[in-house]
Amino acid sequence: MSYILPTILAVILHLLLASSFIISQMMDLKQSREMPRHIQAQLYDIKALSTATQKKKTMAKDADLVKQKEPKKTPPKKSDLTPEKSQPVQKKQDESKQQADKARQLLKKDKAEQRKLAQQKLKKDLQKKKNQSAKQRKIESERKLAAQKKTAKEQALKKQQRQKAAADKKLAKQQAAKKAAAAKKRKELALAKQKKQAKKRAQTEKARVKALRKQMADEERYAADLVAKEMASGIDVYIKRILDGNLSYNFTVRKGTKAVLRIRLLSSGRVAGVELLESSGNPSFDRAAEQAVWKSETFPKVADVAKASPEYFNRELRTFTILFEPAGTRW
Repeated sequence: MSYILPTILAVILHLLLASSFIISQMMDLKQSREMPRHIQAQLYDIKALSTATQKKKTMAKDADLVKQKEPKKTPPKKSDLTPEKSQPVQKKQDESKQQADKARQLLKKDKAEQRKLAQQKLKKDLQKKKNQSAKQRKIESERKLAAQKKTAKEQALKKQQRQKAAADKKLAKQQAAKKAAAAKKRKELALAKQKKQAKKRAQTEKARVKALRKQMADEERYAADLVAKEMASGIDVYIKRILDGNLSYNFTVRKGTKAVLRIRLLSSGRVAGVELLESSGNPSFDRAAEQAVWKSETFPKVADVAKASPEYFNRELRTFTILFEPAGTRW
């Protein structure tokens, strides 16, 4: 009777382990069926499976050792199973149940680790395939790029050759044009030099003629100036005599009274203007002096001098000042 209870517990433990294993296998099978169609097999880590199998064996040995170490006691009679005596039996049952639960948890954990390892391996394989695909795409892209570079290089070389031929042709054309332009420029320079020399000769001749004309004009002016100067000899006395004849007043003027006037004449000898430069202090005498000038109207001899030499007239007779006194005028 002492072996019945441990035997029953061991059988129950093995049944639980077996049922857990079968359930996990069924779950794995269901999971494998639910996987995408392109995955044909469930991946297992051989090392992880070996580890799980080893753990199972270790657990079974531990269970056998527990059973062997348990003391072989004669089962108590039913009459002897009082509540106090039945407590150790309940405790053993609880410990067996805890061990079974622990074994199930270990088995469940082991299965979870296996699934995790399988998923990691699947993920790693997928990443590997992805990397290989990316590497293949990169190789293909590099091959296409190399081909493109080669084609571009060939096209660039052809373009460079065409450009060189065009540049050579253009250079030859430019050189020919440059030679023609140089010849044309030499011809133009020679012609310009001839024109410049002719212009210089013409300018020289013109300057000579101008100088000759100037000399002749100067000589003519000098001669006319001499004639006008000769004609103007005594003209101051002539102008004073006319002004004195036209100066008249019927009032008494104190001795020392003086009035200075500026007279402007035209080339015809006619009076153009009178300006009082210095008053005598007697307004009546000042007006009498101005009226004497305006009464004179014109000086024919001055007109003759202006005709003979306008330069002399402008320089000497166009404008002059004269002093009026009661005794007469003074130049």
